[in-house]
Amino acid sequence: MIVKDLVETRELLTDETNGNVFVVYERFDNVDCHCEGQNIEEIECDPEEQVQILQGDPESSSSLKSVKTYLVGETFPSIDAIVQDIRLNYTELFQ
Repeated sequence: MIVKDLVETRELLTDETNGNVFVVYERFDNVDCHCEGQNIEEIECDPEEQVQILQGDPESSSSLKSVKTYLVGETFPSIDAIVQDIRLNYTELFQ
C-alpha cells in the first residue's frame, strides 16, 4: 500500500485567475508499506508533485470541481511548463 504524505502546497496564479478558480501545487512524500503479521516494512518511494486546476461552483462556496490534474515529470518536465500550458489552453479561467 502506498501512503502519501502531503508535505507542501501552495496556490499558483492567484492574481491572474477568476475568483472561483484555484491552481494548486502539491508535493507528496510517498512510502510503500507492507504488513506481515505485526511487522510493518516501509520503503521510501520517489516524491510526487502535481498541479491541479480546481473551479468553484458560484452557487455553493463549499464545492470544488477538478478541471485538470498535471503530474510534474510525466507530460511536462516542470511547474513552469505546466503553468505555460494552463495559460495557453485554459484562457477562459483567467481575468
